[in-house]
Amino acid sequence: MVKRSDAVIVGNHFLREEVLKADPKKRVFVIPTPLDLNAYPVKKEIRPSQRMIIGWMGTKGNLRYLCPLEPVFQAIAFQFPMVQLKVVSNGHFESKYLPTINKPWALQEENHDLISFDIGLMPLEDNLWSRGKCGVKIIQYLSVGLPVVCSPVGINQEIIQPGVNGFLAKTEEEWVDCLATLLRNSDLRREMGLRGIKTVKEGYSLEVNFYKILQVFQSLG
Repeated sequence: MVKRSDAVIVGNHFLREEVLKADPKKRVFVIPTPLDLNAYPVKKEIRPSQRMIIGWMGTKGNLRYLCPLEPVFQAIAFQFPMVQLKVVSNGHFESKYLPTINKPWALQEENHDLISFDIGLMPLEDNLWSRGKCGVKIIQYLSVGLPVVCSPVGINQEIIQPGVNGFLAKTEEEWVDCLATLLRNSDLRREMGLRGIKTVKEGYSLEVNFYKILQVFQSLG
């Protein structure tokens, strides 16, 4: 497919390098997966720490990424006994330590589910598959004003500016520290949420990336 194409659009720089392995002379354009910000309402309620919801949204095939966080959930449950985990998916996950809300994903309810979170999670394994991901989950979280804690893998490291719009966490200790910091500080969650919306608006919105895609097609004329 790469060899027969006039140009290739990819969602991150890792995929660009993979395309160039197949054809070093190929014209490759890196354009992130865009979101229409008009379709995502901004979270307005900043809840107190005692009633927080840590959220994850994704397909059942990716639920396995939550399993390594169980020791993290155990530590968080000890420090914040009223915190809950909400999983929105076509699968089911049950934490041994955090009370878990399982909500079936539905397109018409996606926005409501996103703004029901207080912190968005995106744990990943560091492998070729994960490096090829384009960070849609993170972009969705940021688009509604959620601070994010995610693994420093692939495009996650481009989207998230540590301490600005979220945190990158690699070890269990880092995950616990980042989540606890956000759980304790409502002002920080609000500030990161606003910066996250700005991140999406400036780099990952449909408005910005439409013209980039248009320019690719115009260049082929």
